[in-house]
Amino acid sequence: MASGSKPPFTAVVIAPKQLQPKPPQQRPQQPQLAPQNAGPHRRILPAGPPPREGPNGDVALRGGSRSKIVVPPKNVHVKGACDGCRTRKIKCSGSRPKCVACERSGATCNYAAGPSETHSQALKRKFGQLQEKSSIYEELCQLICKMPDNESTEIVRRLRAGDDVSTIVRQVKAGCLLLQLALSPESRFRYSFPYVPDMPVALRSPDNPYVGSSLFEASYSSSPSPRPEDLPEDSRCTYTKPYHVAEVVDVRFSKIHASRWTYVIDDDTLFRNLLRAYILHEHTTYPYIHIDSFMDGLASGDERFCSSLMVNVMMASACHCYQALPDRHKFWKPKSLGYQFLSEARRLWELEIKSGTPALTTVMAGILLNTEYNHNGMDSLGYTFLEQSLAMADHIGLFDPEVHRKIEDKRTRDLWEFCSWGLFVWSTVQCYYFYRKPLINIPVTPLPDPKQHPSWYGEVHLLYPVSPAPISAGHGYTIKANADLHVILHHTSLRAFHDGQSTLKLRWEEAMEFKRMLDDWFNNLPESLSPKSVVFPWHLKLHTMYYTAIHILFSSLIAPDALPSIATLTSLPPDVPISTAGEISGRAVMRLETVIRLYYLRHSFSFCDSFLVYFLSILARATLETMGTFTHKPVLDPQQIRILRSTVLLCMKGMNEQGQNNYIAEVVYRLIKSTLSPQDLDALQANVNLVELSEDDLFTAKQCRSQWPMPGIKVYDNPRDAAVDKSLDRLVKKYNEMTLEEDSERRRRESRRVEELE
Repeated sequence: MASGSKPPFTAVVIAPKQLQPKPPQQRPQQPQLAPQNAGPHRRILPAGPPPREGPNGDVALRGGSRSKIVVPPKNVHVKGACDGCRTRKIKCSGSRPKCVACERSGATCNYAAGPSETHSQALKRKFGQLQEKSSIYEELCQLICKMPDNESTEIVRRLRAGDDVSTIVRQVKAGCLLLQLALSPESRFRYSFPYVPDMPVALRSPDNPYVGSSLFEASYSSSPSPRPEDLPEDSRCTYTKPYHVAEVVDVRFSKIHASRWTYVIDDDTLFRNLLRAYILHEHTTYPYIHIDSFMDGLASGDERFCSSLMVNVMMASACHCYQALPDRHKFWKPKSLGYQFLSEARRLWELEIKSGTPALTTVMAGILLNTEYNHNGMDSLGYTFLEQSLAMADHIGLFDPEVHRKIEDKRTRDLWEFCSWGLFVWSTVQCYYFYRKPLINIPVTPLPDPKQHPSWYGEVHLLYPVSPAPISAGHGYTIKANADLHVILHHTSLRAFHDGQSTLKLRWEEAMEFKRMLDDWFNNLPESLSPKSVVFPWHLKLHTMYYTAIHILFSSLIAPDALPSIATLTSLPPDVPISTAGEISGRAVMRLETVIRLYYLRHSFSFCDSFLVYFLSILARATLETMGTFTHKPVLDPQQIRILRSTVLLCMKGMNEQGQNNYIAEVVYRLIKSTLSPQDLDALQANVNLVELSEDDLFTAKQCRSQWPMPGIKVYDNPRDAAVDKSLDRLVKKYNEMTLEEDSERRRRESRRVEELE
């Protein structure tokens, strides 16, 4: 190399650093600053931008290459694995919407459990949701079955429109609940007595079988019996709500059309409401028609079990029960609905009689006609329908067991046997309570056990407000007990009225034998009809029949003209004093008063119950006798008079309210009111909300054609005897004559007063 020449330039080549992929889940290291003693040939460059993350989690590098980031699963506890991992039985990461395993395999990831629940918890949750959904649909079906046709049709329309089922049910229940809260009484509601609001202390004695009853407790919380809240849920409402708020439910109502059976109305809604009212109030009192067979025939048009004649008579009786009809008791008004139904029934009856081919439905229609004429105070005319029905029944062989055996269809054969018992019981009612000789004998075929054969009797289902489902009325037990009781009353009628003249006096031994039969009947009542369990009005009336029968039997033995003579004293048991008859009668009256007071406390007297008037009149008459209204008895202390007067006022209130439904109740009310003392009348007007029933007393009195004996007539009396003169129509005539005389005297006094003023 020559001297002085520059040394040759040596290029130092620095190889660039090879970029290496960074480990997963590791942040890129920040560039380190060069130390202060670094050489001048090292350039310090600024930090570049962070690597970009691709759509699949790849990291975009500067050279354009991509690298997959693989996240190793952490060792964490997962409550619920996805369905795919559970099927393959592998570990699931629990990440959502896709776990690592499903992401690697490209499978669909589906979780049955929520993020914070286990698989078993998810199963329980889904099971509860299914139960809730099922219950909603069941509730919807029940609502559709119970609701009227127009409302159920609206529900179906909303379902077809796509509305949510739970929303529909919630809205319907809310609407019904508001309506029920507006119309139905409070669950522990009870009516209050007039004049003296408490139950008399004498009736709350420990030996009274009704003091420990569930119905008594429902009205008096201090009773030792179980509270209504402790009763079974399906029967709790019957003890805490009045009977008249219940509704008869039956799927066959929607298939019944008025125009098929009557020319009087063609309004199906009104027709069905009348039918419901009849079954609720009248059929339960007089269960002589097989209700299931009748309803089947009414819905299907089968005239073997139903006829236009039966329907029109039934509708005439239903008009007394339907509260929406004004002047229900004024049967004589030609424009009233009851008058039109009864006129149509009379027309059809005459056609049936002239046809000469009696049918079973015609026989049963005669019972209904007789009952309707009794309600109208014209039983002397209605009795002819019973006689004609018995003649037709004998013609077709209704009481002949051989005829029954020839009927091949079991249902028709059962219906014939049922109707034979119904006709027997009703004829016994007409004979026993009207002091007549029995017309027919007891049917040969015995009644079946209602527990073993409940369908034989038919059934009525009731739905109470705010109740989950309808309840059965247990009608078979009532029909069987009612028939058994009237078998005993039939034997009593045979003894007392065997010659057609009620002039025979029962001996002490005979009265005691009939009492033993009645006591056996009472002690063998089924559990639902026992004093501990009675609740429905027809339950209570069975008990009033029992106590009234005992009272009538033994009140005859203590009558002044029937006291035992010296010769008859030897026939009495040596250990039984003469006053026993009075004690038995008095105890029966006290039990009768207890039942009637419980009836009023729970159900009131406002709604139609035509047979109730008889028991109210019996109790009123017996109480007035105790007060000395008809006899000269020792003077009672003021507190006793106050308690007895409260009983009389309660009976008068019941007869007055029943007078709005039936004319016969108005007549009885007017007659007993005419016997009250001035003090009792003042208390009645001051403490009882009375209803003025008729404008014209004279016209009202002329409608009465009743031979029903008023209370106070003894078993050995003949109410149709001119010497006794105590049948209802004769008493009405006397009352009318007295009213006319009093009115004439009042007018004469007013005329004299005017003359003196002039």
